[in-house]
Amino acid sequence: MTGATIDRLGFESRARGIPRTNTSHDGFQRMTVFRHRVAAACVVAVAFLLSGCTTRNAETFISPVPTAVVPVWRVEVGDQIKVRVYREPDLSGETTVTSGGQAYFPGLGRVDVLGLSADSLQLLLAARYGKLIVDVALDATFTRDMVLTGQVRSPGIYAVDAGTTLLGLVAKGGGPSAGGSTATIFLQKADGIQYVMQGPTRLGSIDIRHGDAIYVRDDSFLGRNAQNFTAFTILVGAVLSLFSLVLVLSR
Repeated sequence: MTGATIDRLGFESRARGIPRTNTSHDGFQRMTVFRHRVAAACVVAVAFLLSGCTTRNAETFISPVPTAVVPVWRVEVGDQIKVRVYREPDLSGETTVTSGGQAYFPGLGRVDVLGLSADSLQLLLAARYGKLIVDVALDATFTRDMVLTGQVRSPGIYAVDAGTTLLGLVAKGGGPSAGGSTATIFLQKADGIQYVMQGPTRLGSIDIRHGDAIYVRDDSFLGRNAQNFTAFTILVGAVLSLFSLVLVLSR
């Protein structure tokens, strides 16, 4: 086929309106549209997460925890009893209440202590040691392992006595995890009942038993949206990776 014939065929094709394809131009347009769609999807996702940070779910009413004027704690299985007998260091020490409701004390052996208040425990031990020591003087206290969970820096189990306040317990756990100054504290009973608590309240004025837990909810902005911020960080990483892939494919 001669050059004249090729020119004639090309002229006839253009005359008939047959379009001439441009593969590189079409590919660039498709890649541009793809990038725009990716950017729009990312904007929508980010807007959705940010809107979640500014809203709070409706809360159901939770009753305040019942409190008493005087301490209501009674010795339970698993409590730790600390006894200090003045001028008698060999009789001083710590002991744990067994499953049978007894505790071992030097010089006395096993003593039934289950259900005693702090005052009753001290009177009982003073009477028992008074038979061995003239003018006995002693202090007897007991502590209880308390489960601290929720948005605190160091959740765990902490030994507290009846005089410890709720704020003191939260302080043992390092305070709210997000560093906020506002937090709501809940008592989660072993039977599933939940109460809201006040920070200055002393634990001894609340009926807290083994198996119950103290839950801390951080009400600061960072505390309320910790999960949203985590999801936002993951999304940003995914967006950056996707844009990097788009840039590589568009070259």
